[in-house]
Amino acid sequence: MNDAQSPTRESAFAFDCKGSSLIGFLHGGDEHCDVGVLTIVPGGPQYRIGVGRQLLRLARRLVADGIHVMRFDHRGLGDSEGDFKGFQHTRDDIEAAIAEFKIRAPAVKRIILWGGCDAASAAILHAHKLPDVVCIIAGNPFVGSSTSPLKAQQMHYLARIRQKSFWKKLFKLEYKLSDYASGAIKKVRQRLKPKKPETAPGSQAQAGARTDFSADLLTGLKMFNGKILFLMGDRFLLSTEFDRLVSSSPEWVAAYNKPGNERLDIKGGDQVFSNQDAQERMFELAGEWIRKSYLT
Repeated sequence: MNDAQSPTRESAFAFDCKGSSLIGFLHGGDEHCDVGVLTIVPGGPQYRIGVGRQLLRLARRLVADGIHVMRFDHRGLGDSEGDFKGFQHTRDDIEAAIAEFKIRAPAVKRIILWGGCDAASAAILHAHKLPDVVCIIAGNPFVGSSTSPLKAQQMHYLARIRQKSFWKKLFKLEYKLSDYASGAIKKVRQRLKPKKPETAPGSQAQAGARTDFSADLLTGLKMFNGKILFLMGDRFLLSTEFDRLVSSSPEWVAAYNKPGNERLDIKGGDQVFSNQDAQERMFELAGEWIRKSYLT
């Protein structure tokens, strides 16, 4: 469905969460469908552009399959009231949204939580405490990375030079070496500049997060009895942190590989699947997985 189209079964509304008024959007599906997808917005306080537009497009794609979708801004986000306390403290918001979803779409009995980055982490942390949730779709979950973007980039290139495909492209002159040279010069100049005492990139997006919440994530994975679909972008450099964590101990390996859990690696996908081709692949593959898992 084209983004410019305005489905007749879309509505905006406000609902309460612990005394704060939250803004929600319902995309009504087939009245006989009992599956509802609740999307969680990632990051800190922001306007509904970028990822928000992606979630709108996602909702309209899912509604075309008859699935009900509710989008909402939790406290401190978008037009919703309240203070933003970080993704680790969104259980009440998600619980209130689920209750409102079921009131406005009475057919909904099974809830799928959809979120990317720290919203994916929020879903994993809280889903086992929410009995209506049967599934989590987690895009590039945030795991409290201790690796800087520069270090992650270095790790990425070290891995690339060990791959045959890299050397084939190099000898065929398929790489534009002038771009790499100018990029290297730019990075050297940046490193030589005096450092300013400012907030690290991405820290606002994970505001309120404890330094290490991996134990809570592990608990969430172990205690959740539904399915989890991990959507991982192959261009998201910090995904190595996620892979390292889920292979760090037998306990993590067992929780990550529980029956019902699956992983789809999206070609060309970055942290939020901002590339249009990658986003389309993500929509298509995730939609197919939902249909196979819950609509057949």
